[in-house]
Amino acid sequence: MRRMMLSMLAITVAVSSCSSGENMNNPNTTTQQQAIARIEKLISEAVATLGPNTKMELISTSLEPMKCLEPSDGGSEDRIVVSRSYYLPDISKDRTVEAAEKIKKHWETQGHEITVFRGAEPGGPSISGRTRPDDFLFSLTTTQDGVIDIGANSTCIWPNGTPEPKKP
Repeated sequence: MRRMMLSMLAITVAVSSCSSGENMNNPNTTTQQQAIARIEKLISEAVATLGPNTKMELISTSLEPMKCLEPSDGGSEDRIVVSRSYYLPDISKDRTVEAAEKIKKHWETQGHEITVFRGAEPGGPSISGRTRPDDFLFSLTTTQDGVIDIGANSTCIWPNGTPEPKKP
């Protein structure tokens, strides 16, 4: 239960700071399927740096799209944010800092911006950042039990990439 609360807190923080993903001159966005594929790739490539057999447990609460809260561009709140989060249960507590450093290095090598990095501190390592050039948010946190939780979410998007037609 504690893990789920921490995961939901991380997602809530990420969603509330979501950028729009929409240019008011061109309201088209990434589609939901494209965003999910981007997120899965971002996470799986980072986890692959920990070894080919690193187990990932999907956090089921991350499967449901969320409403775009407080869009920074003044755009529609009818857009959504998609996300995925995974636990990495095979990474022992004594390896969480090493794992976080490898993932951080990978994300930096990919050209992404790390906005927060906390290594060997009480509560375990944590990372927050933004992908470039698409501005998706990603994070790595450590649960109270010492398990790594890695996730990412999209900017505010239209499910099909374009605004839904207005109903008469």
